[in-house]
Amino acid sequence: MANKLIKPIKKALAAKYGYKNVNVKNGRGTAWGWVEAKIKVKKPEQCHCGENNLIGYCDYCKSDNERHKIRAEAEIIATQAIQKENLSFYTYCSDDGYNTERNNFLLRVEYI
Repeated sequence: MANKLIKPIKKALAAKYGYKNVNVKNGRGTAWGWVEAKIKVKKPEQCHCGENNLIGYCDYCKSDNERHKIRAEAEIIATQAIQKENLSFYTYCSDDGYNTERNNFLLRVEYI
């Protein structure tokens, strides 16, 4: 049985970022209901990750607000896409003592 959240999210994110730049799948095993999305966007000119044998993020990416903006925008696009289909993310409650309910949606933004 396929996760019915995948197609509307993939379609909506692909419309914004390009079909080949978006990967959306569901988790495996007990994390089956989780939706995992990866978006590839053009690397900013200020980014120097991977240059000069740099391990980890460069100074620009450590304080990168652009990646956070893209992530926030993509989360809104994905949420609106599934709401349009009258669906919602599966949720879980954390063990933080406050019964915090969270969406099972993971989103990663990668520079290419």
